[in-house]
Parts: sequence; structure tokens; C-alpha cells
Amino acid sequence: MLSKKKKHFPVVAIVGRANVGKSTLWNRLIESQRAIVSKVPHTTRDRNFGLAIWRGTAIEVVDTGGLDAEQGSEIGRGILQQAELAIAEADIVLCVVDAESGVLIQDNDLARHLQKLNKRVILVANKIDHPKKMSMASTKEMFKLGLGEAQSISAATGRGVGDLLDVVYEELARMNRQPQPIEVEEGIRLVIMGRPNVGKSSLMNAILGEERVIVSPVAHTTREPQDTSFEWRGEKIILVDTAGMRQRAKVDRGIEEAGVEQNKKALTKADIALLVLDATKGPSSQDKHLAGLLKDAGRGVILIANKWDLVEDKQTMSTKEYEMDIRRAFPFLVWAPMIFVSAKTGLRANKVLDLAFKIREERRRKITYNALQRFLKNSIGHQKPLPDSGPKAPRIYDAVQLGINPPSFKINVIGDKVGLSTSWLRYFENRLREKFGFEGTPIFVKTRGIATPKDDTQSQVKKPKAKKPWGRKKRPIGRKGARY
Repeated sequence: MLSKKKKHFPVVAIVGRANVGKSTLWNRLIESQRAIVSKVPHTTRDRNFGLAIWRGTAIEVVDTGGLDAEQGSEIGRGILQQAELAIAEADIVLCVVDAESGVLIQDNDLARHLQKLNKRVILVANKIDHPKKMSMASTKEMFKLGLGEAQSISAATGRGVGDLLDVVYEELARMNRQPQPIEVEEGIRLVIMGRPNVGKSSLMNAILGEERVIVSPVAHTTREPQDTSFEWRGEKIILVDTAGMRQRAKVDRGIEEAGVEQNKKALTKADIALLVLDATKGPSSQDKHLAGLLKDAGRGVILIANKWDLVEDKQTMSTKEYEMDIRRAFPFLVWAPMIFVSAKTGLRANKVLDLAFKIREERRRKITYNALQRFLKNSIGHQKPLPDSGPKAPRIYDAVQLGINPPSFKINVIGDKVGLSTSWLRYFENRLREKFGFEGTPIFVKTRGIATPKDDTQSQVKKPKAKKPWGRKKRPIGRKGARY
């Protein structure tokens, strides 16, 4: 079983009703644009975690959804549950109010709720973009909330945010909860991807063993990549849940489009991508689009057939038949292993982590130069190289490994304008996998034409020295012109 990372950073939760600027403040504190900011209410749904660095130390800051979400809907209940969890785990709660629109009924309800929880609460009056608006933070309505004097800020411009952090740090010192120095977090980074409603968030919760993100049958419940750090068998893991990705033509502009772009950024930072498929359905065009995106990204890939518990009339050959359908749909991911899971029941959820660490080692594999030359000679003996154009078979000089993560190779071919056919390069890659493994990772093989070695024999022949004209040497002339 996994063990959670030891909590040592003080935790500060940001709460408030919808559209008061919580996510904008969170982005400002962590100095990143990870949270999607929108005028649409309840854009943020799950908890967002990040580190705010101040005075050379850090605190953990948690963004939450609007606490005025409707309890009648499943997503609304999930938002409220996530916010309540953030408050319960927090050392300090920042209650954010929109100073421009003033104190509303929802703000009063939230203030009364926080007072009952016996939490240290700091009232934050946001959207005070100009000194002339300072009076908005000290109105009678603000004081009637019973949360003390409000800290005036503008999360959009950063005005007053430093003063707010000073207040937070002073309060943490009184509570004997000191901010901690930053530790460089190394580990394996896994990103969960898939089309909407295939069970990505359920898989994340199954791996973590807790309700970390909202799970709902409503498509696009998750809107932002969710980073979660934990330890498992002594190894650090960063697990990233992403929003469901559809084809670009079907993506709605605004929030969903912004979420898709953030998913692509999350993919570029990942070591391994977990492509989640719905085992109760065949591969769709969205699945194929995503598979192509993962292949081109150069990340490690694990194909995860989720909802295997819901597949009816399963037989001994059911897994092989389903895998064959996926392999036919994604022939370019033949190197990606497949695992059948049930995120709902937790079936094989932790085996995903075992496989991820195995793939990490495969992506780091190095082949010595001598071993690669022996392998190259053997490969050429089984199948002669084919040119990319023309009838003449190319002459290969050598092969070298250029790098790892992902493994990349270069084949040097004699001749400036000579190349190898795509089919032979594919043959070479397949033999590499048969001999050395490389499971779960793409391999990149390229060719380079080198100039034909010149015959150096002529340059080594000494040319005869030119003879000087024969004649009597003249003696130097003295001062008086006499020869001596």
C-alpha cells in the first residue's frame, strides 16, 4: 500500500463564494497560472494544491470551489465536500470577499459557518485595484461578518498580496507552525489522460486510496490538472489528473479549451502518461486522437482498460480479444503495455505504479557502443539495409545512442545524400526491442549521411622538391665592394 507524503508545510485554505477571485489569488500566491480563471461560476471544482514561497520558506496553499454551490446536484455536493476537507486540514483559512460587489448573504452564511469551526480565519477583501478603493475593505458590512479587520488586496494586480502573506506568516508563528524550507522534489511524474467520463478521477482516487478529486458521471467534472504528491515504497510520485480531452472541433471555447491546453502542458512535463480507456466500449475516434498525441510527445505510455468489472459475459479470452482490438486501433503504440483495472473496486490499481516504475527504468536504459555495433552487424546480416530512394543499397558506418528519456539512436550512413528506408528503420527498432526491451517507451531512430572517406594514400606521397638553378654562388660584397 502507498504511504502519504509526510505533511510538514503549514496549510492555508482559500474559501469564499463563487467569483470572488479565489483562483486568481491562488495563482498569484504560487506564482503560476495553473488554475483556470473564468467568470463562469464554479470553474474550480476540486482542491488545487501549490506552494507559496515567501521570506525564503514555503507554505501549502489550497484553492477551493465556491461554497455557495448547489447541494442538490452531484457536482455541487462534490465541490462543497472538497472545500470542507480543505478547511478541516487547514491551519489558517482565508475567507475571500468581493469588495466591489460588497458583502452578500452567502458571505454572511459562510462567515457564521467558519466561526463555528474554531479555525483561525483571515478576512480578505479582494478586487481593491486602486488606493481610492481602500474604504471598501472597512465598511460596516465587512465588520459585521465577525472575522476581524479585512486585509485589502488585488489578486489580479498583486497589490497587497505581500502584506497578506506577512499577516499569514505572523499568525503561523503565533501558532508555532513555522513555514518550511523548499526541498527539491524528485520523483516520477504520471499524468492521467483520456476522453471524458472514462474514469480518470476514479483511477486517481483508487491509487491514492482517498477521495482526493470529485468523481461524477457528468462529463468534464474535472477542469484543471490536479497535482498530487505522495510516497509509495520509498519512491516519490507526482500524480496528475486531467480534464477529459475531445477532438479540437468538438471542444467548446472558454473553460474547456483552456483545460485542454493545460492538459497538453501537463503532458510535456510528465514522465509517463496513463491513457485510460472505457473497457465497456470499443476504441473511439477521440481515443485514437489522444493516442497519437501521446505517441508524438515522446512520453512513456500505459494503456489502462478501466471498468473491467462492468464488462458482461467475460471469458478466458476476453482480455486478449479486447487488447487485439486496441492494438489494431493504435498500431503505433504496440510497445505500450496494457493493464485491465476497475477504478471503482480498486482492482489492480496499485499494479499501475509497479508498471510505471518498470517503464521508467526502460526509458533510462543505455547500450554500450560495442554492444550496439555487434547488434547492428547482426541486424544487417538478417536483413540488408534498404535505401530511402534509388536501387543502390546504402552502406552503414555505425550506430550510436544519442540519449535516454526517451531512448534515441542515430545510424550513420556513408554518403552525403544517402538515407535508409522507413521500413528498415522500423525493422531496426523492432529488433532493438526484442534484444534490449524498452517496454512502454517510444524509441527514436534517425539517420545521418556522412561524407565518403577520401583516399589518403595520395596525400601521403612526398612530392619532389623543386631544384634550384645550377650556378656559382656569389660571394657577399664587402664594404668597399670587394668580394671575399
